[in-house]
Amino acid sequence: MLALTAMQVRGYTENHGRICEPHQLDAWLLSTVVPPAEREIYEDVLSATERQVAARFRFEADRERSIVARGGLRWILSAYCGVSPQSLTFRTDTYGKPSLSGIPSAPQFNVSHSGDCVLIGVSLAPCGVDVERSRTRLSEHSIAERFFCPREVEWLRRTQNGFLRLWTMKEAVIKAVGRGLSVPLSDVDVTDIAEGNAFTITLETPGLEKQTLWLKELNAAKDYAAAIAMVGSEGAVNL
Repeated sequence: MLALTAMQVRGYTENHGRICEPHQLDAWLLSTVVPPAEREIYEDVLSATERQVAARFRFEADRERSIVARGGLRWILSAYCGVSPQSLTFRTDTYGKPSLSGIPSAPQFNVSHSGDCVLIGVSLAPCGVDVERSRTRLSEHSIAERFFCPREVEWLRRTQNGFLRLWTMKEAVIKAVGRGLSVPLSDVDVTDIAEGNAFTITLETPGLEKQTLWLKELNAAKDYAAAIAMVGSEGAVNL
């Protein structure tokens, strides 16, 4: 899965209308390494508030990541909605899950960013995405033993470099159901997905109706783990 440049994003979205198909999640991977000549492609479509948010970051890499994530999201959603990127308005619910405002039948979407990558998912059903750059975590096993379910902890004991795979899948599921940290990580058992024995999980957690979610890992980029999730019992990914 190759990360798209700003020129590619604008080209794919400006000249082609996009349609969400049932049971399909469109995954977009963007590069945050933006040449100065291309930065304006993203920055020019940002709202005043989004510009202010980006400007508050101390480090340039964080500013670039914010600009690409918000500007890229606007370009991509504009292609599905048939409006200009600048005209899109967003709202968030009480759990912080974003959605589009004022557009009938607007698609669902979700965004994640880490390192040099921004991952965006678009679908008709509620969806969640997560991407994480690999880095040394001395406390991975202690984190797992504290927050993961027993099956996952046992799987990690016999698997190399499995922590980030489980983490991204869990995050994608939690973001898809849109309830944030109110869902305990231990209630999201993704062991069967990690072992390749299933494509869906059934989420049962207090305060939330029992749900089935389609879940898939992505080979996003070298040294990254990524996953996408969508509410429903079947799904496919369009890269």
